[in-house]
Amino acid sequence: MRKILVIVTMTIVLLIVVLAGGLWYIKPTEVLDLNYKELEITNKILDIIKNRKLEVVLTEQDVNNMVKKQLAARQTLPNDVRIEGAKISVHGTMLEADVNIRWHDQVPVGAKMWFNLTWNNPNLQIEHVATQIKGFKLPNAWLQLAPFQIPIEQHLPKLIGVKTVVFEDRAIQIDLKLLK
Repeated sequence: MRKILVIVTMTIVLLIVVLAGGLWYIKPTEVLDLNYKELEITNKILDIIKNRKLEVVLTEQDVNNMVKKQLAARQTLPNDVRIEGAKISVHGTMLEADVNIRWHDQVPVGAKMWFNLTWNNPNLQIEHVATQIKGFKLPNAWLQLAPFQIPIEQHLPKLIGVKTVVFEDRAIQIDLKLLK
């Protein structure tokens, strides 16, 4: 009887250690938030005048702020997951997001999410394609964000429209045209 009690106790202790280690392993490595700044288009218009080119370059920080705004509006995800913070990196047509999520309002998790960028006039289309936690790719059925759009022309003056969009490594170049 005593031998069974020792085995059960050791098993419980081992399970607790494994669970605690797992929770420690998946916890976020940095503090992230969903605070963002609205896109300051007046500064971009001044760049157009200064450079005498009808183009605007959205920096990685501009994209970070625009995507964080969209994520803040969609914090609650399926399977009782909530996004608490993000940091976005632009890699051409791909966005890589380091995110802090919380599962069941209890378990903090650090994850990476990848998004595909496309230009679908007049909107920048952003589609979630994958999520990974510490090297383990989650099935899309577990955690999937609905595609969302960022209306670029809404930030431009009335007489200016978007001609083309070029996705660069750390920025998005938007070539503009005068509307008639």
